[in-house]
Amino acid sequence: MDLAPRRLNLSYVLHEPSTSAMVRDVAERGVAEARRLHRATATLAALPNPVLRERVVVLSTSPLDAFAKRAAPSAIASIHLGPWWLLPRILGLSASDGTPRPVHFIDQPAAAATRTVSFFRAPARLALPEASAPDYPAWFAALVLRPGGNTLLLRLEAVPGPEVSPAERDAALLGAAERAIRAHVEQWSCPGPLWDAPAELSLPEFAPG
Repeated sequence: MDLAPRRLNLSYVLHEPSTSAMVRDVAERGVAEARRLHRATATLAALPNPVLRERVVVLSTSPLDAFAKRAAPSAIASIHLGPWWLLPRILGLSASDGTPRPVHFIDQPAAAATRTVSFFRAPARLALPEASAPDYPAWFAALVLRPGGNTLLLRLEAVPGPEVSPAERDAALLGAAERAIRAHVEQWSCPGPLWDAPAELSLPEFAPG
């Protein structure tokens, strides 16, 4: 597996040169973690919904009722973190009707529509609508495998609406994504490089002299 794209992304998250031993170690552990995720979540995915619901711990910055009681939920943004393929189903189990919720993954640099925004202190290409768009995400959600491999953690954060400025909406959503990645960096499996060059070639603090 080519670890170069993973190391490039991690150089911004870890604020280390992409060639450093720390970045290389986290990138390699991420590959091993991906195999563990697929094995563990295959077992969890086979559980019936009532049993699976009991295996999910929710960490939310807003009252869960605000999400669960919406008959027609607003757009939900996420990233390729943990067993992300289970996220629509898990969100459905957290909602009132149990219907899987569509999720928009913003860390897709090859998506048809991307926007350059500041992410981990540097301009990155993210599949993110304009902050003034009606389909701008109202929630950020991420799913990770907890230690032991038998339970899941659902991180859920509300994103401010049009009552705040577009810059504040972006900051809230991207801040939630950054916090989730930092907390579970080895479970982040971004499908491609989000930046044009590694951190040591872009960030001024790495400039020689």
